[in-house]
Amino acid sequence: MDAVTLKDEIKSKYGEAAQRAASGGSSSCCAPSCCGGDGKSASTDVVTSNLYEPAQQSELPAEAMLASLGCGNPTALAQLNPGEVVLDLGSGGGIDVLLSGSASGRYGKGLWLGYDR
Repeated sequence: MDAVTLKDEIKSKYGEAAQRAASGGSSSCCAPSCCGGDGKSASTDVVTSNLYEPAQQSELPAEAMLASLGCGNPTALAQLNPGEVVLDLGSGGGIDVLLSGSASGRYGKGLWLGYDR
């Protein structure tokens, strides 16, 4: 597969996920449960199970939660300090950058780079 075809395929998959989220469906492009679970049993993987605490979810727009394509919560795995700059690649709904930007404080920055153009 050449680079142009690959880019078009990725763009198409992101677009399909966004359309599903916009219509109230799941944005996940993974298995029934994000990152390969069977959708029935709870994952014990610290990176992919119960990604966001209820307190974190309450800080986020519902649309961002619906559009999430994430399979991990870096804010749960990294110590973010005030003033740090956080770059989120392939942001989906932007959940991680919103939480990271909040954690890095007034003088920090949260930057995201999605894949839609």
